[in-house]
Amino acid sequence: MTTSSDELNKPGIRMVLVELLHLFALVGFAIAQPLYDLLGQNPEFFVSHKAGPELIIGMVFVLSVGMALGLVMLEIAAWLVGEHVRKSLHLVLVFGLSFLTALPPVQRLVDGSDLLIVGGALLIGFLFSVFYVRWQAVRLFLTVLSPAAVAFPLWFLLFTPVGRLVMPDAIEAQADIEINNPVPVVLIVLDEFNITALLDAEGLIDPVRFPNFAALASQSQWYTNAAATYVETAVAVSAILTGRKPRGDVRLNPTATDHPQNLFTMLGDRYALNVVESVTRLCPHTLCKEGDAAAGSFLRYKSFFADLAVIFLHIIAPSQLGKQLPPLHAQWTGFGEKLLKKGILEQKESSIHLDLATGGNISRETYLTSFLSQIKETKSPVLHFLHVVLPHTKYEYLESGHQYVSKSGHLPAGWIDGPGWGGRWIGKEPLILTAYHQYLQQIGYVDQFLGKLRSSLERADLFDKTLIIVTADHGVSFQRGLSMREVQKGNASDILKVPMFVKLPGQQEGSIHERLVSGIDVLPTIADVLGLKIPRYIDGFSMLDNEAQPRDKIDFLGVGKITAQDLEGFPRLMWQVDHFGEHTPLDRLVPKGPAPNLIGRELGDLDIGHSTSLQYINENPHQLGQVNLENGFLPAIFSGQIIGTSRRNLPIAISLNGRVWATTRTSLWDGMRNYFSVLFPTSAFQSGKNKVRVFLIGDHDTTLTSIPLAKQGVLNDERTMIRLHQEASGQLRLVFSGEREILVDVGEKHLVGNLDRVLLSGESFVVEGWAADLEKNQPAEEVFIFADGKLTASAEVGISRHDVVEAHQRKALFHSGFRIKVPMKFLNPYPRDIKLIVISLGDRAWEFPLSPQQMHFIRSTLEKEIQ
Repeated sequence: MTTSSDELNKPGIRMVLVELLHLFALVGFAIAQPLYDLLGQNPEFFVSHKAGPELIIGMVFVLSVGMALGLVMLEIAAWLVGEHVRKSLHLVLVFGLSFLTALPPVQRLVDGSDLLIVGGALLIGFLFSVFYVRWQAVRLFLTVLSPAAVAFPLWFLLFTPVGRLVMPDAIEAQADIEINNPVPVVLIVLDEFNITALLDAEGLIDPVRFPNFAALASQSQWYTNAAATYVETAVAVSAILTGRKPRGDVRLNPTATDHPQNLFTMLGDRYALNVVESVTRLCPHTLCKEGDAAAGSFLRYKSFFADLAVIFLHIIAPSQLGKQLPPLHAQWTGFGEKLLKKGILEQKESSIHLDLATGGNISRETYLTSFLSQIKETKSPVLHFLHVVLPHTKYEYLESGHQYVSKSGHLPAGWIDGPGWGGRWIGKEPLILTAYHQYLQQIGYVDQFLGKLRSSLERADLFDKTLIIVTADHGVSFQRGLSMREVQKGNASDILKVPMFVKLPGQQEGSIHERLVSGIDVLPTIADVLGLKIPRYIDGFSMLDNEAQPRDKIDFLGVGKITAQDLEGFPRLMWQVDHFGEHTPLDRLVPKGPAPNLIGRELGDLDIGHSTSLQYINENPHQLGQVNLENGFLPAIFSGQIIGTSRRNLPIAISLNGRVWATTRTSLWDGMRNYFSVLFPTSAFQSGKNKVRVFLIGDHDTTLTSIPLAKQGVLNDERTMIRLHQEASGQLRLVFSGEREILVDVGEKHLVGNLDRVLLSGESFVVEGWAADLEKNQPAEEVFIFADGKLTASAEVGISRHDVVEAHQRKALFHSGFRIKVPMKFLNPYPRDIKLIVISLGDRAWEFPLSPQQMHFIRSTLEKEIQ
C-alpha cells in the first residue's frame, strides 16, 4: 500500500492539484479582483451596511477562498465519478471564469451592442479554454498567476481605505469636556434637499403646502444663504458632525476612527444618545451600542450579499443588460432588496432597533418611526441625531405617507444615471415636471415627519427646552441637460444651497438671516449654545456669533470658492411657481401642464369624442382595479405610450374617477415614442375600483378625444408610418401616415445646424451634430435618416451643446445637439440614396446633406460588409 506522500508525487495527482489551483486564480481575476477594486475605492458600502471587521473578512473569505473552494469540491465530486467527467467539468469552469474575466475589459474597449460585447467575451473565453487545453505554456502562465488569489485580498485589506474598517482604533467619549448649558439637542440632516421647493412666489415657506416647515421657520433662525459641505453624502454628513471641511488630499472613511473628534464623542460622556446614521458611522460602538449582532446576523448577511451580487452584476453586465438591474446609488445599500424573498418590513416590530444597527434593508419610514419612539422625557440631557435619506430618490412617498411604485423604480423617468454623482436629466420637460412633482410629494412626507417630531417633543415637554437644527447634506437640481447633483454651470444654486433652521431653547419668534453659513458651522453652533469649548481646531464658526466678521466666501471641494452672491436668491423659483403655482395643498397638487384649465373638470362638462386610430399602452392596466386607502399603498404613478400616430408631443389629459387630474405632453423616453408619465395626488383616489381614462386634447381645451387602452401585445413600428417622397420636380415631402405632410427645405432660412461627424460603433453608424430653429429661438425637434425614401432611424434633438450657445449667443439653443444611431442592417442592401432630414416644432423641415467624405465612409463600410 502506498503512502499519501507517494500518492501526491504521482504526475496525475500533481496535475489535478495544479488544475484545482488554477480555479483559485481564475476566481480571483473573474470575481474577487473586480469587486475589491470597486469596493476598495468606496468603503461607504461597508459603512452603510454597518459591516464590522468580521463581516468584511467573511466577505474576503467567501470571494477569495469560499467560491473557489466550492468549485474545487464540485470537481472532486466529479472526480469520484471519473477522471473524464472531472476534466470536462474543469474545462467548462475555465471557460466560464475566463468569459467573466473578459467581460469588463471588452466593454471598455468595444463601443458596440450588448450582443457584440458578450460575443467578444465568449470568443475570448473559448480561445483561452482551447489554448489552456493544448498549450502547456498557458497552463504554466496561469500557475504563475495563482499567487494573485492571495495578493488580491491582501491588497484590499492592507492598502485601501477598507483596511481602517477592519482594524479600527478604539474611540471613547472625550471625558474632559465641560458643558455649561446641557440642554437637549435635536439635529436632523436631510438628504438631497432643494430649499426652493418649500417656497411660495414671495420667497417664503408656503404654509399651505408645507405647514410644519413654516411653523419651524416661525420660531427659528432661518439662514437663507446656507451652503452645502460636499455633493457626496457620507463626506458631507461627516463634515457636519465634525465642523471640518472635506479634504482633497486624503480619503477619510465616514467613521469614528478617521473622525475621532465629532459631535458624538464630544457629548457622549454627558449625554444619552439617540442616533440614526444612514451612511456614516461616526458614533463609536462604545457610545452607540449595535445590539446583539448574532441575533440579526442572518438578515444582515442576506442584505449585504444581495447588494454585493447586484454590484458584481453591474460590473460585468453590458449597458443594455445593466439597465435591467436594480440601479446603484450613493447610499450603497438596498439595491439588492429585490433579490431577497422577504423584506425587512415583514420582520417583527421587536427587531427594528437591531435592524437599524446591523444595516438591514429597511424602509425609511422605519428609520423615522424608530427615531421618534426614543424621544422621551429623561433626567439627563439627550442628543437626538437623525440622518435620513429623504427626500432623496427613490421617490416613493406621497405627502399622506402612502407609498407607490413607479415603473422606473429607483430612477425617475427623464433622468439617466451616469459618471459622477447623480447622472443628468435628459428627458423633456413633461417628464421632469412629473419627477419634480414626485419630489414635492416626498418633501411633503418629510414635512409630516417634522410635525410628528414636534408632537413627540411637546409630549415629552422638551420642545421649548431643546436646541433644534434642521439642515441637509446638499441640494438637487431638476434642469434638463444638467446633472442632478454634480455642480455645473447653471445648477450651482440648486445643489450648493441647503436649508438651515436653528431653533434656540425658548425661542418663540422667527428671524431670517442672509449671512453666508455652511454645514461645517453646525457643530460650533451647538457648542456655542451648550457652553462647550471644542478642544481641537475646526473650520466652522458659530452661526450665533454676531460679533465676528461674517465670512465672505467658503471653499467648496471640487468647485472652488463660493460667495453669498453665488447663493443669493432662488433662480428656479419662478419656474416652480409657473408650473405648480403656490398655496395649493399637496393632496390636490398637480403640474399645470399644457391645459391647466382642464384640471379638476368633471368629464360630464366636457365635449368628448372617440379616436379610431390612437391607442395607449400601459404595462399594468389592472393596478387601479382595487384600491384600499387604508393599507399604505396607492398606485399613484400612471405611465404609458400613445401609439397609432406619427405625431409627436401630443397634448393629453388623464382623468381618474370622472375628473381630469393631469394634462401633459408625450415625449421620447427609453426608446418609446409618445411616452407619458403622471403622478396622481392622494385626493384623486377612492376606495375600491378607480377608473382611468386618457384623452387627446383638441385645439380648444374643452374638446377631448378619448384614447382607448390597447390590447396586450400591440406594438408600434414607426418605420412603416413615416416615409420620404420625392416629386418629379425634386421637391421632398415628409409623409406621416396620411395625417400630415411637411415640405422639406421650406425652413432653410431658419433651420441651421451641422453634421459634425459620422462614425462606426459596433454594427451601427452614429451620426452626431446639432440643429436649431433660429426664428423660434429653440432647438429643432427631431432628426430622421432615410435610405431610398424609407425611414431607417430617428432621434429627438436634446443633447447639451455649449459651443452652439457661445457661437450664436442664445442660451435657448443649449439642447440643440443630436446623436442618431443607424443599424447597418437597415442600410442593406446597398442604398442608392441616404438623406438626413431635420424638423422643428413649427413643422419646418430641412435636409442636412452629408459631406462627400461622410458618404464615402458609409458606402465603403457597407461595401466591406457586403464582401
